[in-house]
Amino acid sequence: MRMSGAALNRRRLGWACAAATAVLAVSPLAAAARPQHASSRATTAGAGGTVYGGATAQDYPVVIEMSKNGRKVVKALIALDLTCTSGDSVSLPDDYEALSVSKKRKFAVSFGPGTQRNSDGTTTDFEGSMRGAFNKARTKVSGKWSLKVTEHDAAGAVTDTCDSGNVSWTAKQ
Repeated sequence: MRMSGAALNRRRLGWACAAATAVLAVSPLAAAARPQHASSRATTAGAGGTVYGGATAQDYPVVIEMSKNGRKVVKALIALDLTCTSGDSVSLPDDYEALSVSKKRKFAVSFGPGTQRNSDGTTTDFEGSMRGAFNKARTKVSGKWSLKVTEHDAAGAVTDTCDSGNVSWTAKQ
């Protein structure tokens, strides 16, 4: 069953509202669909380090907040444009918390697919990844970020897939 453009836009508006609500409330894109994001919360004692700000290749902001000791990414925030197989597009926020930074100044995380069961019997799968690395002086951080959303009808058939691809980002102190 193919959704009409209006129905698909309402669904995407729902994704965006769910994402915005989640970012404001508990930070993951879709709390129910992405429990991996909430599994390791940063403590307030680790907060208060350096904050890096920059932009993505899609001209959206990216913010990376470090712990005081520089061993953890306390929070990483971004916005991404996703292109859909239906020809539509959607812009969504994404974030990660409490990422360990290796001795080589690198960090990475991925999740999914995680399935969100919708009230109309359809399902939505979310999956994504992010990786980054600091320069030797730790004045700059850069990496790649991706997010993919796959929508299924009540019978389980894929009705649309929206994917950001690997989006490059860079942030400075």
